[in-house]
Amino acid sequence: MVAWTLVVHLCGIVLWVGGLLVTAVLLSRHAQETAPEARAALSRVERKTMRALADPGALLAIAAGITLIFTNRSYYLHATWLHFKLLFVLALIVLHGYLGIEMKGMQKGSGSLTSGRAWFLFATVLVVFLAILIITLPGEVYLFR
Repeated sequence: MVAWTLVVHLCGIVLWVGGLLVTAVLLSRHAQETAPEARAALSRVERKTMRALADPGALLAIAAGITLIFTNRSYYLHATWLHFKLLFVLALIVLHGYLGIEMKGMQKGSGSLTSGRAWFLFATVLVVFLAILIITLPGEVYLFR
């Protein structure tokens, strides 16, 4: 049971972070585009990427993560690395919401997102994801002994 929950958790993370990264790249392209037809097409792809990848991935990752914590509460609730990981997961949730807001603004034509800011969001999602990986994988062994 725990092994399959971990597999679901990892699949959710891959979908979630992948969806956020692709959406950031699409928003960067959208900010540079001037043709209305291309902007409309990019809006549709952005929406599908968020709704088909990032949103379900976030749901899977968070639900499976909570399930994993409840499988061994005495260990996880006292693990220092988990508290740091949860801070970065919270940051990823905030970035997810912010990307969604920017995406909706671009779709309505009222968005002020520039290509440079979209790439900054891309880099921020990537750094937060890498921090989660570093804290989770070797963090338990090397960082918080």
